[in-house]
Amino acid sequence: MKNAFFVTASIACGKSTFIQIANSMGFQSISADEIAHEILDQHSLELAQMFSKFNTKNQKLLKENKKIDRKILGSIIFNDQEAKKILEDFTHPKIRMQILEQMQILEKQNKPYFVEIPLFFESKAYENLGKVILIYSPKELSLERLMKRDNLNLKAAKERLYSQMDIEEKLKKADLIIKNTGSYADFEKECILTIKKISKGII
Repeated sequence: MKNAFFVTASIACGKSTFIQIANSMGFQSISADEIAHEILDQHSLELAQMFSKFNTKNQKLLKENKKIDRKILGSIIFNDQEAKKILEDFTHPKIRMQILEQMQILEKQNKPYFVEIPLFFESKAYENLGKVILIYSPKELSLERLMKRDNLNLKAAKERLYSQMDIEEKLKKADLIIKNTGSYADFEKECILTIKKISKGII
């Protein structure tokens, strides 16, 4: 799909911020995370039953509104590879189907658009469908941001970060790289520059 630009990173690198900047410049986007959240809500009762056997701390997987508590589900899957695989096998095909449907609609507009997929390289489900933009931050900086953003201790932050492919490996695979290693102003400037080049067909 010639107009698709996939945006990926490791956790807490700034991919969602890039999407916000692109949206503010009038570009359309698709978010795998937003679709995933919708799927979790739609299948909350089924998922609560599926993961009850992994819920060793007897935490409430369902909130009062009968939606899945994503923080509790996250703490389960980040500590259990079997649970992680079960969730991925359940959600990933559904997410992929919705993303491809939305991509086909946006493709008809013949304008660049962005698809935010955190686990682009890990999933291998979207290869050769468009160019890949990597938002890059070194692991130490990502850990620091993650601990601050989600109020996690170092152990919990490492579990989340190290469950993904190493950012240095992603660096070798991406078509475009935007570094997010300094101030927000510097990062914003780099994002805008890249998006303008994409809109002019330079990239």
